[in-house]
Amino acid sequence: MNRKLNKIAEEIVTYQKNNDMPDTLLAYNLHFSVEELHDIKSMRRSPNQDEVDIIKKKLG
Repeated sequence: MNRKLNKIAEEIVTYQKNNDMPDTLLAYNLHFSVEELHDIKSMRRSPNQDEVDIIKKKLG
């Protein structure tokens, strides 16, 4: 099944690829659980505005 990533999920994946950063380290840096990060990346749920702000701040 191919589906297009939403903007925030795409930004996370791109950041991780460019910085060779595993999910566990990014989740730690964001103060999210790994499960929360996986849910956002897989688009099982959309991040709330506070989470978006945290992600945008970290990713630059």
